[in-house]
Amino acid sequence: MLGAVLYASSVMYFRHAAFWEFFADAYLWIPLLVLGIEKIIREKQPLWLIIALSLSMFNNFYFAYMSCLFVAIYVLLRWCIRFKEDKASILEQIKLYIPAIILSFAIGAISFIPAVYGFLNNYRPPFEDPIDFLDLRDNILFTSRTLILPALFISFLFVKSLYKNKVFRFFAVLSLLYIILHFIPLAASVFNGFSAPQNRFEYMGSFAIGGATAVALTKLSEISRKQMLISAALTAILFLIVYLTDRSLELSNLGITELLIVLPIMLLAFLWVGLRRPDYGMGLLTISVVATQLLVSYNYQDQQLSQDGNLTNSNEQYIIENYQPPEQTELIHSVLEQDEDPLARLEWVIGGRSGRNNTGMVQDFPSISSYSSVLNQHLLFFYYEDLQIDMKRESVSRYSGFGDRTNLYSLLGGKYILFPKDEKIHAPYGFEPFEENESYIIYRNENMLPFARTTSTVYSEEQLEELPPLTREHAMLDGVILDDADPTMQSEVPDPAENFINDVDIEAVGGNYENGILTITDDRGGLDLQIPSDEADGNGDLYVAFHLLNQSESAKLFRLDVNDFTTDRKSLESIYRTGINDLTIRVPKEETISIRMRKGSYQIDDFSIYSENYDTLNQAIETSNTEDVPVSIDGRKMSFSVEDATDIEYLSIPVPYEKGWTVKVNGETKPIEKANYSFMAVALENGENQIEFSYLPPFFKESAAATIAGLLLTGIWLTLRKRRSR
Repeated sequence: MLGAVLYASSVMYFRHAAFWEFFADAYLWIPLLVLGIEKIIREKQPLWLIIALSLSMFNNFYFAYMSCLFVAIYVLLRWCIRFKEDKASILEQIKLYIPAIILSFAIGAISFIPAVYGFLNNYRPPFEDPIDFLDLRDNILFTSRTLILPALFISFLFVKSLYKNKVFRFFAVLSLLYIILHFIPLAASVFNGFSAPQNRFEYMGSFAIGGATAVALTKLSEISRKQMLISAALTAILFLIVYLTDRSLELSNLGITELLIVLPIMLLAFLWVGLRRPDYGMGLLTISVVATQLLVSYNYQDQQLSQDGNLTNSNEQYIIENYQPPEQTELIHSVLEQDEDPLARLEWVIGGRSGRNNTGMVQDFPSISSYSSVLNQHLLFFYYEDLQIDMKRESVSRYSGFGDRTNLYSLLGGKYILFPKDEKIHAPYGFEPFEENESYIIYRNENMLPFARTTSTVYSEEQLEELPPLTREHAMLDGVILDDADPTMQSEVPDPAENFINDVDIEAVGGNYENGILTITDDRGGLDLQIPSDEADGNGDLYVAFHLLNQSESAKLFRLDVNDFTTDRKSLESIYRTGINDLTIRVPKEETISIRMRKGSYQIDDFSIYSENYDTLNQAIETSNTEDVPVSIDGRKMSFSVEDATDIEYLSIPVPYEKGWTVKVNGETKPIEKANYSFMAVALENGENQIEFSYLPPFFKESAAATIAGLLLTGIWLTLRKRRSR
């Protein structure tokens, strides 16, 4: 029971449960996996390992990967340290492990395979920073966020006689291994899928620590008085040395809880040296260990989570006010429910630039924002490179909004934007006030294009490779851009947007600018780009593009203002930076484009400026008014009807191109084309066309078949083994 208390109350559990509750599920699988391994080693029974591994893989592919690493480490160490209860030889174990693991993978396939496919087809910039071999900065006795060693466990490590017991020796070695790995960033990278080091595997060490402590407690009566005194003294000395050498620790910060961490050792030494009454001693020891561990856990939650983690106000009222405030949700749903278009999207993210990108999921509306480790990589490249859409906050594995660029809102279903009234409103071109309440107002796009569009104007990505994002927007408005268009079908490239940067005067403000390096000496400064009057006048916008890189490797996140457009750029030390430094920012036409940042040194060059008067958008709207393509949605299917396709035409829809989609035209399966860099299109036939797109998760049928087969084969295998054992 005490071993379980040390595992279940380890600090990482509370950190996971507070910040990423699905991470805490991993705590369930380690004991079950150990049970499964020990069942094979001691009883030659594979059922529990199949159950545990299948559940782990079904639950979360990321932690399933870490669980498999744990299983490998555990099994290898068990081969080195054998127990007297072990019945299966190493060869017999291997003969059971291999089919058990294969069957587990098959059973979990229906969840595991689509999830892994999604992860592999996400794009996350490779982590290229150097990874230190050793990092000893974390204090695992007092202040670590992921692993705090119980003093009782440390005291048992100093008891020499305990190592005669093979079970204690095994768990002690396993514990020490994970303690060592805690200080090796490369190990944290391996457990994190060879990405940036993340110490999310320490719960495995907490399990081993609980196991070692549990075994030691069963051997208390065999520990001599001398050994107990020595271990208590050494533990106290270790805590004292760490406290005195860590300058970040102060007695006022540690508080009484950290002092109480040595209570079990002091109590144990007193009971065994003085009273020599194990019967009373075990009861008092149990109470003191549980009380001390709860105090440590409480103090950790108070310091690391409530205060440092800013969770003090995380209550029901906070959740309602900050995730689902009625004023927001009622206005959003009121607008969407009266719109006849079921595919209209609304842009709104709680928290602004640094907000919650999955607001649409929480508030249940079709949004233009998402954060996930399994995002479609085509969609991310659409933002990063193809259209250079600034999301008002740099960060990996997310997309948000369309950078206030009206062409993209019109093309991709962005019909509404919600704005708080207490902030200055900067609506994109063509958006007008539509509905409001006391605190919020929703603007509507008056230049919407239909969800499904047909065209015989075809461009290839290669044709537009050297052209600016604005010209690519125009190509998408004129027709469709295909990944691999037939050269005989390609239309003539639209006239490139004119870059008039040579007519622009660039002036440094609050610093100096020379050879592409901007040095800002004032608290805030930058560049002013003076726009010629003939380009600054009239309706429309300006697109300003440039390359921007902070010259300081230790600089923190910084704010970039381009006139009224504001975005955040990550520091060069951030593991969440995208590495995308070519920006395209849309601003309304003005005589001056002001680029502002805080004091520092920046590389900023490769400027381009284009004027957008929205003639191409207006022409596309006029054309679409005569080409109505009805759409109906039924579960996982979308159906379209095109009455008369006389030329070789394509139907394109703003749904991300992704494995799992299939399309039929007049009942015949057709290939899906990757269109407009990230979306879908299909070739039409002459005459009437009935088009049906349908979706299933990637490899769904194959993985479902594998799951069914895995369950059947597991039942057959276990039945045959049971018959042979009779």
